[in-house]
Amino acid sequence: MLKGKEMNIYLIRHSDSEGISKGLKDSERKLTPDGELKIRNASLFWKNLIPEFDYIFSSPYLRALQTAKIIASVYNHKKEILVDKRLGCGSETESLIEILNSFQSGDIAIVGHQPDLSNHLSRLISVAGISVEFKKGAIAKIFFSNKVREGKGLLEFLVPPGFFIPK
Repeated sequence: MLKGKEMNIYLIRHSDSEGISKGLKDSERKLTPDGELKIRNASLFWKNLIPEFDYIFSSPYLRALQTAKIIASVYNHKKEILVDKRLGCGSETESLIEILNSFQSGDIAIVGHQPDLSNHLSRLISVAGISVEFKKGAIAKIFFSNKVREGKGLLEFLVPPGFFIPK
């Protein structure tokens, strides 16, 4: 368990979703059956690394919300998934920091999109910037010993999808 103002942030990219098609808004694209299975298996593996999430935040886009719901189910997370429109496609790192700093401490999952997650990861752990490939279904853990600030996070892991072998 964390002490004081320590915070673990888990950036999670939504799983495989439907492609873009005419007549379907981007925000309405849902996970494919394979995407649902992949994120369920990934979540089962993550439980070996992460005992629980204090909060789960999600983009309001359907594919992200479905991903968050599967994670919550695997973790038997009883709290409501916190949906925030600032986490939708095109989210700003400043908005993410504002959301996170509204909490004193904890283990907080954020389900979102690309290229936003790569940008957030880069800005949270480096002032110079880094290039990161954040694949669908990947998870990154960033540790903060105090308030969440740009360049002050410590990347503890980035686990790509398919890294594990399902049971």
